Amino acid sequence: MKKFTLALTALCLAAAMTLTGCLPLGTQADDAVSAREAAALDPLTGELARWPGQRPASVFVYNGMDAGRQWGIGEASVVFEALTEGESSTSLCLAYPSLEAVPKVGPVAQAQDLYLQLLICQQAIPVQRGASIYAANFLDCYQISPLDALSLGVKGFNYEGVWSQPDQISWTTSGASLTPLAASAGVSLEPQAAAAAASADSEAEAYEGIRLPLLLLFGEPAGGKEGASSVEVIFSADASTSFTYDAGTGHYLMARADGTPQTDANTGAQAGFDNLLILYSAPSLRDDGYSWGYDLTMGAGVYLNGGSVWSILWMPGVDSTLAIYNSDGTALEIRPGTSYIALMGSVAGQEVVLRDSAGTEISAN
Repeated sequence: MKKFTLALTALCLAAAMTLTGCLPLGTQADDAVSAREAAALDPLTGELARWPGQRPASVFVYNGMDAGRQWGIGEASVVFEALTEGESSTSLCLAYPSLEAVPKVGPVAQAQDLYLQLLICQQAIPVQRGASIYAANFLDCYQISPLDALSLGVKGFNYEGVWSQPDQISWTTSGASLTPLAASAGVSLEPQAAAAAASADSEAEAYEGIRLPLLLLFGEPAGGKEGASSVEVIFSADASTSFTYDAGTGHYLMARADGTPQTDANTGAQAGFDNLLILYSAPSLRDDGYSWGYDLTMGAGVYLNGGSVWSILWMPGVDSTLAIYNSDGTALEIRPGTSYIALMGSVAGQEVVLRDSAGTEISAN
């Protein structure tokens, strides 16, 4: 019991270090974004919100070497990836602007606390099939109610496979399946601040009440080094993800470790993103000897957009969860759009390889 309590306390304290960006936008006197404008922005993409006043949803997706088909990756606003357990495969977290916006998605996997920490300021609704002990502690610490396949079962989730082989069962779900069950599961579709907005004395106060902090500070990125046509993110000897820039669409097209396109089983189309953020963090092996924890207080990294690359520094923000800076310390805004965000560090074998159109390795500087 003492070990559990210490682990829970450590998790809460570690997460609290990332909560700078949870402060309501507009608390600074020189805030350039009005309450009305900020409320109209999607906190995940910085684009005009299509589901204003609703909590985002975060779906944990299995990404093992035997994952097979994966649903929903091409429609996610943000895709997070990191080694969270072991070294043979990464885990994925797909973030959507609301629960209603979630398409058919899966295979749904257990929750990982790394992604819960990164999305707590946006009050994202976790969609999961169980949780790691660290994620379960985090949910308990912050009293976050998830939508869990282990409790909702076939009322909200579909499965492929046979019950005699539970590890081989592939669970999928969708916003259409889960939204009607949210209330009975104790999950609010609206941010907690929406209650304050309902009793606001003015329209301006109402907008102030329902705003969620931005994940990133969005705008037009200046500078950058041109000619970054592809990047390979190597998490381990067995796990890597690569991207090739498509100038026609402005997207970075995603590929698996074996070089085959990462497609969305819903559409058959290759997943692509407007922004790539690869954040270097100091990982540590936790006391179970298997799970990885990450230092979310600060780090370096690279940012790619529009065929250009920036060498960056990152840390918790004031007006956003993550604040991004150029290597010289000047603020760097992220262009509005979809994003892929990877976390990696000093685990043996991890590296980022940038190449130009000729396939020659280049640096971000």
